[in-house]
Amino acid sequence: MTTDRPQVKYPFEFDGRWVLRYHVPYTVEHDGATHRILATIFADPSVHGRIQINRDGQFIAEYDELVPGSKVEITGDEWRVTEVEYRTHVALERVTGVTKEETGAQGE
Repeated sequence: MTTDRPQVKYPFEFDGRWVLRYHVPYTVEHDGATHRILATIFADPSVHGRIQINRDGQFIAEYDELVPGSKVEITGDEWRVTEVEYRTHVALERVTGVTKEETGAQGE
């Protein structure tokens, strides 16, 4: 089956925002690889999030201690955390003009 619709990198993004639901894995196809993104949210010592990223089944990055204002890089795109709601979601918005060093990724 073919479609005239273009391939969308983040089909769950709306108006530049992406809400990562708690413990719901998201799949992103990018540069011929399958990326899986998973958000976890903790209450102690204060509410904060963690985003883990795998590429083709291999761990490549983890962002921990995420609070509003934190920045992350996912498949080459920069995002800013706008909200962390315990056991519900981590909300992200697109950022432009940020280098990878500013995101604080741990991993590859």
